[in-house]
Order: sequence, then structure tokens, then C-alpha cells
Amino acid sequence: MGVWWKRIDVSEWQDCGVEPSGSNGGRWLEEPGTERRWLHKNTHIPANGCEQGEDWAEIVATRVAQALGVPCASTALCTHEGRRGSLSLSIKPADHHLWGGQVVLEEARAPGYFPFAPGQDVRDLNRPHIRRPGHSLTNIRTALQVVDAPAEFKGGPREGRAFDVFVGYTLLDALIANRDRHDENWAVLEPQLGSLPQVLAPTYDHGSSLGYNLPGTTRDRCLSDVVALERWATKGTAHRYEHVPPPKTLVGHAVEALHMGSPDTAKWWVEQVMSLDLSEILEPLERGCIPEMSAASVKFATALLKLNLRRLQDAIRDHG
Repeated sequence: MGVWWKRIDVSEWQDCGVEPSGSNGGRWLEEPGTERRWLHKNTHIPANGCEQGEDWAEIVATRVAQALGVPCASTALCTHEGRRGSLSLSIKPADHHLWGGQVVLEEARAPGYFPFAPGQDVRDLNRPHIRRPGHSLTNIRTALQVVDAPAEFKGGPREGRAFDVFVGYTLLDALIANRDRHDENWAVLEPQLGSLPQVLAPTYDHGSSLGYNLPGTTRDRCLSDVVALERWATKGTAHRYEHVPPPKTLVGHAVEALHMGSPDTAKWWVEQVMSLDLSEILEPLERGCIPEMSAASVKFATALLKLNLRRLQDAIRDHG
């Protein structure tokens, strides 16, 4: 689809129906001349009329994932009947099932796990002080112990190494300030026939990142005061995972995950983080290649990515 910041008009693409597992009106569209299906999402326009930035957040997050070495769904900016939006290429091969984290954890009989239900205060009556019970790194690691890493993962062996890749998902979330890694925002692919192994699906759905919906006053305050920016960044917490309030920061959670993975792959992830160069992502943004992204949004996303990279690098050094 050309340069990664190009916005394409998908108004004439065939509509293949709503995404049943989503709550945000995403619809599947088929790319003309291919059998490729992309999940289309419009940006959100709240009552104040200020269009939010889920579209550019999704695309920038994809580029960060690729730079870090994290297997990730392909994405693109688009318009549909005059509305801004984003596309995410289907990660499910035609001959596979896609099982969300809820199914994976339930099938593994993860101890103390209670599936999250939107709008409900789900609790374990035996541990009422726990939030998001059972959606923990320990349970995820156990559930993924017989699941392979995606084929595109370059950081180590694939067999039974799905959790090593999930570690990368937590590192990505820490970088882009993605607090939305709930139990349906990761998945496993299972072949429908034969005895081929299950595989961790590439990461997807990162539109709720990079301060995509920040009010202008908050953004301006953070840009004018480095302490305010750091304070805002530390509010990026792993609240979608099991925790006793307050939840860990995304950075702290990622470092914990890093130490739970295989030592050889953990070393590779550390090298990836320490050598990460964001310039090929940030330079097009600073040139205004995404005109719908305001100058203030560009400055904030740039400052946040640089800050979170430094925080993550410092935390890795501090924890050896």
C-alpha cells in the first residue's frame, strides 16, 4: 500500500460484515482484486466534536512494533465515505481458528481466572480485593507453554515459545502507553485440521495509545512541563491485568514479564530495546506526513515515545 502514512479511500471496498467480538463498530472490508480482509474502524467523534486519533495511533504503534521486532498485524490509514479511520489486516488464516485470551485461559483452567465482562465489576469472591482476577502473567505463561511463537518472530526458537513473544507485547505496550491489553486483546491461532501446533497471534488493536484522546489543555501542559509529562506517563498502568490497586506501571509490568521469559530471548529483547531507533518513525510525523495529526499531537507522541523508551531502558538497567 505504499508509504506507511498514506491514507487510502476504501468507500468502494466490499463490506463483509461486522466484527462480532468488537464493541466499537468495526467492520470487515475486502480489498479489491484480492481475498484480503481488513478490519475497518472509524475514529470516534465525542459530543464536543473533537475527532480523536485512534487512526494515527494505530498506525504509529504498528511501526514501533515492527522496529522493536514484535509480530504485529499490518495496518493502514483510510477514509470511508468521508470519515477518517484505520484498517487492520486479518491475522487469521482461512484454515485456522482464532481464540481470544479468554478462551485460552479458560481452556487452560487458569487458577483464579474470571473472564472480564464490559460494564461489570467481575470479582473472585475468595479474593475480593483483586482486580482483573486471573489475567496474570503467570497464568498467561502457563496457558501458552505448548503454543509456538509466530513464524515472523526473529528473536529465538519458535517451539513452545509463545510467552517469549508475549513479553514483547508488554514491552510494546510500555513504549506506546497502551493500557488496553485485556484478555480479548491477545489471541492464539489453531489449525482446523491436522496436528500442527497452536501459534500465538500477532499483536493487534493499539488505537488506544499515544495519548490519542488527550484534551488539548492536558497535552499543552505536558509539553510545557517535563515533570507533568513524566507524571502523565507514569499513569500508564497495567490495570487490565490481575492486580491489587494500584496497578503496576506498564514499564514495571514489562520488566516483570521480561524476567519471566526464557533467558536467551530475554537477552534478545533487551538488545532490541537498548538499540531501538525511532527516527524513521518520528521524522515523517515531524514533517507533517499525517496532516490530520496536529502539530501538538505530533510533539506529544514524539516526547512520550522518547520518554517511555528512556524509562524502559532505565528500568531494565536497574533490574539487571
